[in-house]
Amino acid sequence: MSARNVRAYIYVNGKNITDEISGYVKSVTYTDVLDGEADTAEIELHDANRIWCADWFPQRGDTAAIELVRFDWNGEGEIDTLPLGEFEIDECENSYSYGGGNECKVKLNSIPNSTGLRSIDESRSWEKVKLSKIAGDIAAEAGLTLFYDTKEDPEIARAEQSEKSNLAFLQKLCKDNGLALKASDRKLIIFDEEKYEGQSPIVTLHYGTDAIKHFGGKATISKIYKSCKVEYKHGKKSEEISAEYTDASKKDGMTLKVNQKVETQAEAEKLAKKKLREKNKEEIKISLTLVGNFVYLSGNVIEFAGHGFYDGNYIIEKATHKVGNGYEVSVDLRKCLSGY
Repeated sequence: MSARNVRAYIYVNGKNITDEISGYVKSVTYTDVLDGEADTAEIELHDANRIWCADWFPQRGDTAAIELVRFDWNGEGEIDTLPLGEFEIDECENSYSYGGGNECKVKLNSIPNSTGLRSIDESRSWEKVKLSKIAGDIAAEAGLTLFYDTKEDPEIARAEQSEKSNLAFLQKLCKDNGLALKASDRKLIIFDEEKYEGQSPIVTLHYGTDAIKHFGGKATISKIYKSCKVEYKHGKKSEEISAEYTDASKKDGMTLKVNQKVETQAEAEKLAKKKLREKNKEEIKISLTLVGNFVYLSGNVIEFAGHGFYDGNYIIEKATHKVGNGYEVSVDLRKCLSGY
């Protein structure tokens, strides 16, 4: 029976160089983030002949695509693939130490500098426009595809970009409207975290399972909010709009007060939910080191059972896959909120 194994296939500027560099590769690491950051990868290389700081030194604008392939993982002859997407080479580090040999680390980013998305500051404005329109404009300028994965499409009275990168500006707009943003494989993705947290778990991890190599749990005890109250005086007559949302699952906690512009009662109610979620979503967190598995990707939900206080559903915020001397995944998760 064949021994199961995982291999990273690497394509630079469209060319498969996997076999050509196989004798140099120490490890390949991929980090997949749910919100607010680009996906990244790193290729760590032996460089005894010093070619990675000479003839093979990466060039500006080079692109790399990576896929992980598992052989005989769940049965003899079975092959499955996890495409990690396309990256641009971002940094190259060369080092050596006495008796330790030469090494090279090639760092990759899923947002190419050539798009200008994170490297160019701009000033401009939009008026009376949907969020999807702003995001679509920015994605088109960067040569990216917009995946707008939510029914919510708030109309923004005025959005002003003042000497900010397109990415930072769009991230703030999304956060202000209770939505999340990520960039991956030449796509801008806008989505509602509440929707993702409502998915069925991809796996249940029971206490003591050999899939878990290390477990760490952390809970915030003191700074917990039970409710959020939005109050805003609107119009010339200073008509007050107010709304409050309470998390019925909490026995006690503080009240969050928000004074932010809203046009209607419905907007105030929605804002109260979003602001309470923003405060409470970091309350209970878990970090894991696991035997490698392709299912551990950001946005997927895992159920924990037999872990006492930590039982329940958790969404993956960050997953780092490392293939080198074996295959393992490090995962950061937060507990899914219910109802908001």
